[in-house]
Amino acid sequence: MTYQNFSREDFVADSYFRKWVQTPDEATRQFWYDYLTTYPEQTETIRQAAEVILQLATVTGEQNPRISEGALEESWQEIHHRIVHPVVAVKPFYRRRWVWASAACIGFILSWGLYYYRTQQVLEPYQQLVAHADETLEEWVNTTKHVQTITLQDGSSVLLHPGSRLSYPKRFESAKREVFLSGEAYFEVAKNAKQPFFVYANEIVTKVLGTSFTVSAFPKDKQVIVTVQTGRVSVFAQSDQQMKEKTQSPELEGLVLTPNQQIIYSREKVRMVKSLVTQPSVLAKSTGSAFIFRNASVREVFAAIEKAYGVHVIYDEDTFRHCQLNADLSDEPLYQKMEIITKSIEARYQIVEAQFVISGEGCAP
Repeated sequence: MTYQNFSREDFVADSYFRKWVQTPDEATRQFWYDYLTTYPEQTETIRQAAEVILQLATVTGEQNPRISEGALEESWQEIHHRIVHPVVAVKPFYRRRWVWASAACIGFILSWGLYYYRTQQVLEPYQQLVAHADETLEEWVNTTKHVQTITLQDGSSVLLHPGSRLSYPKRFESAKREVFLSGEAYFEVAKNAKQPFFVYANEIVTKVLGTSFTVSAFPKDKQVIVTVQTGRVSVFAQSDQQMKEKTQSPELEGLVLTPNQQIIYSREKVRMVKSLVTQPSVLAKSTGSAFIFRNASVREVFAAIEKAYGVHVIYDEDTFRHCQLNADLSDEPLYQKMEIITKSIEARYQIVEAQFVISGEGCAP
């Protein structure tokens, strides 16, 4: 259970959450700390849920007495005071184990939230990542108005755009080649399957073995965009609970992109969407007649599109088996090609997960 979309009421009804609030132990503390680190936007919801659990405590006995509003408010004030001004003395009210457990839980939420807020205000994601890097890094800041070229120790090259900065080790001596980006850069990575290359950019991690791609991750932008020119890359969020496994795996895991594909990560919605680039380019070598069709079947037409652009076209061959095309599409961009093709066979297309999905009634025999 991830608890990602839990509401206040969901948390109150959850037994594992109630255990943490009322009788926390090392396991529950660690679990909910990890949860808040992954989903910081849930901090206020969790704080409210903890208050509700305390207010609704109805079981009797010394261990779990009902809490009055005055006692709860006094507890909150004392917790806040202890966070700011730690003291050794303890009031009799707080000697009860169940109260201490709840206070510790809420105190943790308050202190964690304060730490997270201050950290986010002081440090950008890029600065946080650089500060926690395992290796000593060098930084290149492009303060000019033109793209600058950086050659890394492994032979990889980076075209760093104006207003961007890149931190990287002088030598890649660990099992992973890791660099940290704020802004936009085009990477041409030297192939080395035994030493994968990672680009950390805001909330996104891009992993490659050797390819070319662009990352755009300016601090104030609402989106992070990764676009692939050649080869394959995998992209995943730093909040991904399986991030450690994905970074250590020799394979490309996560959301895998191929040429003419991109992901757009919304920082507000914390969501990645895979799509085609705005202007897909021809990847395969082709002659000038590659897109000149004369009584060509739909199968031939879509096969030519897939080969040239590296995209997938999904359609029902049986439905469109009688459709043919007569057209010269040599000078048309991909989307215009698809528009002409689908109109000619009385169909329509949608782009779903970077694939063209064709629908329609087909052609009369």
